Amino acid sequence: MDRRDILAERPLESGRGFMPGVSVNPSRILFTAGLTGRGPDGNLVAGGMGPQARRTFERLQGILTRAEARFDNVVKQLVYVTDLDAYNASGRAERAKFFGTRPASTGLVVRRLADPNMLIEVELVVDLGGSAAGKPLLDKYNVENHGGDFYQGVIVNGGRLLYLAGQVANNPDGSVAGVGDWRRQAEKVYENIGHVLRAAGATPASVVKETTWVLSIDSWGPARTAVRRAFYKTDFPASTLVEIPGLARPEFLVEIEVIAAVA
Repeated sequence: MDRRDILAERPLESGRGFMPGVSVNPSRILFTAGLTGRGPDGNLVAGGMGPQARRTFERLQGILTRAEARFDNVVKQLVYVTDLDAYNASGRAERAKFFGTRPASTGLVVRRLADPNMLIEVELVVDLGGSAAGKPLLDKYNVENHGGDFYQGVIVNGGRLLYLAGQVANNPDGSVAGVGDWRRQAEKVYENIGHVLRAAGATPASVVKETTWVLSIDSWGPARTAVRRAFYKTDFPASTLVEIPGLARPEFLVEIEVIAAVA
């Protein structure tokens, strides 16, 4: 594997125990957004964890079909649940109906998802195989008219993948920008993401997957919308948003991790 470490020329990053970005050569890979148990009408299906899990994987199946893939091609699965007991009781059985082979998998219990009634959200990484010749570097698409600022699936055809460390509202001197201010922290986080992308020769349009962890979804929503749209314009990535009880420092309100593709 051809690995490259990406280090922006900023003193803050030099003394840390991790790289702010790492890029590698992929094959053809599909990243899905985190999907939930919404029905075709946009409302959550009734019945609790089992029906929500089944609907989540049905929606993911639509994204796989558009990419001419199957669940057997999934190499990584990330499952967020708000009720682990309910997932173990009925969600796992629904998941098993879709997978023949087992992918690498991570399961996390979170405080809240985008809708307080959501019980499960799942995102996938899929090895599509085949040749990337003649295909665009990125193919971003939706299989549903969901109306959100994200794409449900993003295919990377060749190129290089750049994995960014989770970015927070740090200033170059290590202080925290916008303590208690959601919008200012949003601005600083996306500014820091931009620094690493530029160091790797990438742009916001290169981002294929975004994962956002926040202390409060209700507070984050109004603060992030204009900042995020100004950063991505209309070229949004596949995205996942979850609410968690804490980040590395109590002053941090949000942390965002992205994956980008570079030709």
